[in-house]
Amino acid sequence: MSRARASTALTHWFTWRHVRCKVVEIPDYFPGQTHLELHAIAARDVPLPITSTGYRSHFIEAETLAAAGGAAAFFTAWMNAEAQTKTYQTAEFRWRQGDLLDLLELQGKS
Repeated sequence: MSRARASTALTHWFTWRHVRCKVVEIPDYFPGQTHLELHAIAARDVPLPITSTGYRSHFIEAETLAAAGGAAAFFTAWMNAEAQTKTYQTAEFRWRQGDLLDLLELQGKS
Protein backbone atom coordinates (compact mmCIF):
# COMPACT_ATOMS: atom_id res chain seq x y z
CA MET A 1 0.00 0.00 0.00
CA SER A 2 1.44 3.37 -0.95
CA ARG A 3 2.00 6.08 1.63
CA ALA A 4 -0.77 8.25 0.10
CA ARG A 5 -3.25 5.38 0.24
CA ALA A 6 -2.29 4.47 3.80
CA SER A 7 -3.00 8.03 4.97
CA THR A 8 -6.53 7.90 3.54
CA ALA A 9 -7.42 4.51 5.02
CA LEU A 10 -10.47 4.46 7.27
CA THR A 11 -11.11 1.85 9.94
CA HIS A 12 -14.62 0.70 10.84
CA TRP A 13 -15.66 -1.71 13.60
CA PHE A 14 -18.83 -3.79 13.82
CA THR A 15 -20.09 -7.00 15.34
CA TRP A 16 -21.76 -9.72 13.28
CA ARG A 17 -23.37 -12.56 15.27
CA HIS A 18 -20.97 -12.15 18.19
CA VAL A 19 -17.92 -11.87 15.91
CA ARG A 20 -15.99 -8.61 16.25
CA CYS A 21 -14.94 -7.38 12.83
CA LYS A 22 -12.65 -4.64 11.59
CA VAL A 23 -12.89 -3.19 8.09
CA VAL A 24 -10.09 -1.18 6.56
CA GLU A 25 -11.47 1.01 3.77
CA ILE A 26 -9.10 2.55 1.23
CA PRO A 27 -11.00 4.99 -1.01
CA ASP A 28 -9.76 5.51 -4.59
CA TYR A 29 -7.42 2.52 -4.45
CA PHE A 30 -8.04 2.52 -8.18
CA PRO A 31 -9.95 5.39 -9.80
CA GLY A 32 -13.56 5.07 -8.63
CA GLN A 33 -12.79 1.84 -6.73
CA THR A 34 -12.59 1.37 -2.98
CA HIS A 35 -10.60 -1.47 -1.47
CA LEU A 36 -12.11 -3.11 1.61
CA GLU A 37 -10.34 -5.52 3.95
CA LEU A 38 -12.44 -7.47 6.43
CA HIS A 39 -10.67 -8.89 9.49
CA ALA A 40 -12.45 -11.12 12.02
CA ILE A 41 -10.83 -10.03 15.29
CA ALA A 42 -12.63 -11.94 18.03
CA ALA A 43 -14.14 -15.41 17.91
CA ARG A 44 -11.95 -16.37 14.96
CA ASP A 45 -13.04 -20.00 15.08
CA VAL A 46 -16.65 -19.04 14.34
CA PRO A 47 -17.41 -19.68 10.67
CA LEU A 48 -18.10 -16.59 8.58
CA PRO A 49 -20.12 -16.99 5.40
CA ILE A 50 -17.77 -14.97 3.15
CA THR A 51 -14.36 -16.15 4.39
CA SER A 52 -12.87 -19.33 5.77
CA THR A 53 -9.77 -17.57 7.11
CA GLY A 54 -11.21 -14.53 8.89
CA TYR A 55 -9.87 -12.21 6.18
CA ARG A 56 -11.54 -10.96 3.02
CA SER A 57 -10.30 -8.47 0.45
CA HIS A 58 -12.90 -6.87 -1.80
CA PHE A 59 -13.00 -4.10 -4.38
CA ILE A 60 -16.19 -2.13 -4.85
CA GLU A 61 -17.26 0.96 -6.75
CA ALA A 62 -17.42 4.01 -4.49
CA GLU A 63 -21.02 4.74 -5.53
CA THR A 64 -22.14 1.19 -4.77
CA LEU A 65 -20.49 1.34 -1.34
CA ALA A 66 -22.18 4.66 -0.55
CA ALA A 67 -25.55 3.26 -1.65
CA ALA A 68 -25.03 0.28 0.67
CA GLY A 69 -24.62 2.62 3.65
CA GLY A 70 -20.86 2.29 4.07
CA ALA A 71 -18.37 -0.49 4.67
CA ALA A 72 -19.85 -1.99 7.85
CA ALA A 73 -23.37 -2.00 6.42
CA PHE A 74 -22.11 -3.51 3.16
CA PHE A 75 -20.33 -6.43 4.88
CA THR A 76 -23.22 -6.96 7.31
CA ALA A 77 -25.73 -7.22 4.46
CA TRP A 78 -23.42 -9.50 2.47
CA MET A 79 -22.85 -11.86 5.41
CA ASN A 80 -26.56 -11.88 6.31
CA ALA A 81 -27.43 -12.88 2.74
CA GLU A 82 -24.75 -15.59 2.55
CA ALA A 83 -25.73 -16.90 6.00
CA GLN A 84 -29.01 -18.04 4.45
CA THR A 85 -27.23 -20.53 2.18
CA LYS A 86 -27.22 -24.25 2.92
CA THR A 87 -23.41 -24.30 2.76
CA TYR A 88 -23.06 -21.76 5.56
CA GLN A 89 -25.86 -23.25 7.64
CA THR A 90 -24.12 -26.62 7.48
CA ALA A 91 -20.78 -25.09 8.50
CA GLU A 92 -22.41 -23.24 11.39
CA PHE A 93 -24.22 -26.39 12.54
CA ARG A 94 -20.97 -28.36 12.52
CA TRP A 95 -19.24 -25.59 14.46
CA ARG A 96 -22.02 -25.48 17.07
CA GLN A 97 -22.17 -29.26 17.31
CA GLY A 98 -18.44 -29.64 17.71
CA ASP A 99 -16.56 -32.77 16.84
CA LEU A 100 -17.38 -35.60 19.22
CA LEU A 101 -14.22 -37.43 18.20
CA ASP A 102 -12.15 -34.46 19.43
CA LEU A 103 -13.86 -34.76 22.83
CA LEU A 104 -13.17 -38.49 23.00
CA GLU A 105 -9.52 -37.91 22.11
CA LEU A 106 -9.17 -35.30 24.87
CA GLN A 107 -10.76 -37.62 27.43
CA GLY A 108 -8.33 -40.40 26.48
CA LYS A 109 -5.35 -38.13 27.26
CA SER A 110 -6.37 -37.42 30.85
